[in-house]
Amino acid sequence: MKVKVKAFTKKRTLSYLAMALSVLLVVAGCETGSSVQESKSNSQSSIAVKEDLVLAVGKMDGGQFDPKKGWGMTQIRLTHSSLLMIDSDLNFIGDLAKSYTIGEDSLTWTFFLRGDAKFSNGEPVTAEDVKFTYEMLKADGIKFDLTFVKSIEASDSHTVVITLHEPRSTFVSQLTEIGIVPKAHYNDNYSKNPISSGPYKVVQYDDGQQVILEYNPYWYGKQPQFKKLTFLLLAEDASLAAAKAGEADIVYVPPTFANQKVNGMTLRTYESIDSRGIMLPTQPSGGKGMTNGKEVNSGNDVTSDLAIRKALNIGLDRQKLLDVALDGHGKKAYCLCDNMPWFNEKTMVKDGDIQGAKQLLAEGGWVDADKDGIVEKNGRKAEFDMYFSSSDQLRSDLSLAVADQATKFGIKINTIGVTWDDIYLKGKTAAVAWGGGRHHPHQLYSMNSSLRMNKGIDNMSNYQNPKVDEYLNKALTASTQEEANKNWKLAQWDGETGFSGIGDAPIVWLVRVDHLYLANEKLNLGKQPVHTHGHEWALFGNITEWTWSN
Repeated sequence: MKVKVKAFTKKRTLSYLAMALSVLLVVAGCETGSSVQESKSNSQSSIAVKEDLVLAVGKMDGGQFDPKKGWGMTQIRLTHSSLLMIDSDLNFIGDLAKSYTIGEDSLTWTFFLRGDAKFSNGEPVTAEDVKFTYEMLKADGIKFDLTFVKSIEASDSHTVVITLHEPRSTFVSQLTEIGIVPKAHYNDNYSKNPISSGPYKVVQYDDGQQVILEYNPYWYGKQPQFKKLTFLLLAEDASLAAAKAGEADIVYVPPTFANQKVNGMTLRTYESIDSRGIMLPTQPSGGKGMTNGKEVNSGNDVTSDLAIRKALNIGLDRQKLLDVALDGHGKKAYCLCDNMPWFNEKTMVKDGDIQGAKQLLAEGGWVDADKDGIVEKNGRKAEFDMYFSSSDQLRSDLSLAVADQATKFGIKINTIGVTWDDIYLKGKTAAVAWGGGRHHPHQLYSMNSSLRMNKGIDNMSNYQNPKVDEYLNKALTASTQEEANKNWKLAQWDGETGFSGIGDAPIVWLVRVDHLYLANEKLNLGKQPVHTHGHEWALFGNITEWTWSN
């Protein structure tokens, strides 16, 4: 049988304020800054080589190092290895796999593992560990959809053969997001003592306070300059306070804090495909569903009306949202994948069209009969709740700005800041300040396919459209990227229907945010790729390239 050989001697382009200082001192281990190592040579004066970094980039410990709990996607690069990875130019390159082949039918994928990979306890990473990880995640089925995988076999200690039921155009991307765990040591308590094969190992985890990583001496890749990373799990205002107190080398800053000046630190701005919008329930109230394996109520009698969702799509002024909520740090967004090869440009609309939004509402039977400024239909006001993460300044600012604009065309949105646990519990009955964006199109499927309803946090809007499902399935099973992209675009809008804002609008995408960090002026963060969703981890894919200039 003919095979397509994918070796990594050449790159493959991927087409696809404040908290008290006493608290900070406790969290940082009562140290005021990062340590240095002194190295001397004969009579030469000592040269300080900085080996520690203190970082405050958000409360980024969700999943607790376990891919089954969500420690996947962009998070894994610091601690875990995956079969493949993406470099700063968005090329697929080898990680645990030094090469791989794909059968001519695109069903048989054979991975040849490097022989020098070891876990942080010194034990070798074998094909059995890969097989175990993939089978475990497939059986779980919540955080990763691997239903298309027929079998995973370890033909020898360094060869893995994965056979698919059908071609899967996004599988190559999932290969970069699944962190491998050791078969011999994985159990329900894995999060408390994670053993992994990435450049760093977890040496301390204080829930809600800090995570400390140290260099993994068994790491097979380029040795990083920084041997210790201390992550302070602080809210955004406390992170800024830490920077001002000299307690952190890098902090994430929301756009509203971007103009703050901190001595010795500079603002680093990175373009992203991190899109934000409003997830809107598409089914009437009274339903039941599942979120992360728990039964929840679902449906909303206002947002399930298409006229409401479409009015929001054209009535909201994206540029004003950018200016007010993001202080201009970002770009308009119309989908989850703007400017990517699978983005359908026909979905871009004239927004801020208040009269057009009013007309859509009127045509849908929504009129302001009592002249209070809020339209109603069949005695029901166009009013609904919208949840946002209370610990996320950006989502808070964006939600408030959306609610303010919506009143101009007759829709009342009650913004409510809660925890993510509450959002996952109540989010199928109300609007949610949502986000996403990857280096690949798989989220177009997971957020919009009816097959992903009640799976993890996928398709939270309970959106169902048979035609869209057809396009999404064709895109997933396409044997060429050209064919896949064609169908991804049709799923967004085929001229008559689609999940985009001009179609069924289960999610009204609004802005694509820049990722902003204050970093020590001596710190070189290397060449960064376009960032994906999640400022907490997008920065660290190239951590072994970071350097410090005294």
